[in-house]
Amino acid sequence: MLNNNLEEQALALFKSYFIDYDNFNGQAPDTWEKGVLGDFVEIKRGGSPRPIQNYLSDSGLHWLKISDATCITSPFINEIKEYIIEDGLKKTVFLKAGALVLSNSATPGLPKILDIDTCIHDGWLYFSTSRLSNEYLYLFFKHIREKLVALGNGSVFTNLKTDILKNYPTFLPTQEVLSEFDSIVKPLFEMILATTREIKKLTTFRDTLLPKLMSGELDVSTINI
Repeated sequence: MLNNNLEEQALALFKSYFIDYDNFNGQAPDTWEKGVLGDFVEIKRGGSPRPIQNYLSDSGLHWLKISDATCITSPFINEIKEYIIEDGLKKTVFLKAGALVLSNSATPGLPKILDIDTCIHDGWLYFSTSRLSNEYLYLFFKHIREKLVALGNGSVFTNLKTDILKNYPTFLPTQEVLSEFDSIVKPLFEMILATTREIKKLTTFRDTLLPKLMSGELDVSTINI
């Protein structure tokens, strides 16, 4: 698919810049600040009103579940199935579209960028402040996901502790390098987002049209193709 190809290009660029250091004679420049992820990003956990059954509703605030992320291959989430009532807001975390989230339970270490406002439960991590772009962090987490799982309990790893992320060794490239990298990968993510939105529109159209065709409510027998 187009989206997969674009994401693969972005991941290849990330590897070239920040893993293989192709533009820097094969090693990280001394001007890059070394540290741990927590030095450059503020990592926080979502929250869950309990018992959740008392807060679920047919409408209201979107309620992001891990299954909303695992059912799509796109980096972007633009469809969420469940809602909670506004009374649950004080016990959860509300994020605006554009925020980056990372799963820390069930299917841990999965990054996604929101294309919809939503509340997140404590099975999600989010980043309230960051010196790195969402695109950079998304690709960073995709690259290190297997290592994060290995730092947990391997095949039975079910919970990504915040401390694992905060203490993960990394570096902060110079602003010049980050700006150059972002200027290349952001257009790729914009194309992925546009395609993701178009797929949703076409899927909605199909799901609306198909029942009418099946029931005979919509007659296309006279249409000449």
